[in-house]
Amino acid sequence: MFGILFLCLFSVGVFAETSIAILDFELNDVTLAPRIPAEIERTASIKAMLEGELKRAGYKIIAVDLNAQHEANSGFGYLFDHSDIAAELANKAGADYVLVGRLHKPSYLFAYIMGHLVRAKDGQLIGNYISETKGGDKKLTLKGVESLAVKIDKDLDNIYTPPPPSKTISLSDTSAAAEAPSEKPHVLAFGDAQLKWGSCPPLFPKGCEIAVLHGDPAKPNADVFLKVPANYTIPPHWHSSAERMILVSGELRIEYTGHSPSVLKPGTYAYGPIKAPHKASCTDSGPCVLFIAFESPVDAHLAEGSQK
Repeated sequence: MFGILFLCLFSVGVFAETSIAILDFELNDVTLAPRIPAEIERTASIKAMLEGELKRAGYKIIAVDLNAQHEANSGFGYLFDHSDIAAELANKAGADYVLVGRLHKPSYLFAYIMGHLVRAKDGQLIGNYISETKGGDKKLTLKGVESLAVKIDKDLDNIYTPPPPSKTISLSDTSAAAEAPSEKPHVLAFGDAQLKWGSCPPLFPKGCEIAVLHGDPAKPNADVFLKVPANYTIPPHWHSSAERMILVSGELRIEYTGHSPSVLKPGTYAYGPIKAPHKASCTDSGPCVLFIAFESPVDAHLAEGSQK
């Protein structure tokens, strides 16, 4: 009888689900057009996506009363920065852990899904996570959520496996593509008011801005304007894509590792190879505005040995 009782208790311990409460994600949009409806909608969708991924892996999702969450929140970022208060919410709801999330959008090209995983019983911060996304496409957001789920699971039960990339295309998808209207021609100038300028990726110093001219930066063949003020230095970096560039204004000194520097003036064309480390500086005749056509999705990586 004792042996049977022991096995029963052992089985309950082995198969007990780890429970997680996921609070509503907050939007930190620091672009020049903050909190547009599409971004608010994307931020609201992240919680449900993450709950779905963790639930599919075997975690128990615990709901937190919205009124209690709002009462505990003393303003933007409060719960994100106060693990003890978030832990109290989780404890009252009966969860083992609580995930406090944020969508940080520093530019029109990049957004970062951030999360703090807190243990409910003692308010201990277990993990601080960041997953990068590009553009606002729902599939790309889901990929960022899957990346976040991998990081959370690594600190907990190691039972989550993200779904493999879909390789199938339905007939409805191809039909929709065939019926889609063709792109409309458009013309944009550097000074046009309709240009939406946003911050460059965080690896570049403050003052760098980007405006998307055509395409989706998360997909091949995007065109952008890059603008930096006079006497601004772009640190050594590289891109996964080749770059085709024309300087629009100012004077830009650019140097690729292992090659002599070149000085670009308005109308000068330049080509940058794939993954070729380079740096640049805008002279005192700035601001410098550079047109860039990317072949592959837009990214930027600091070159080895360089500092942000």
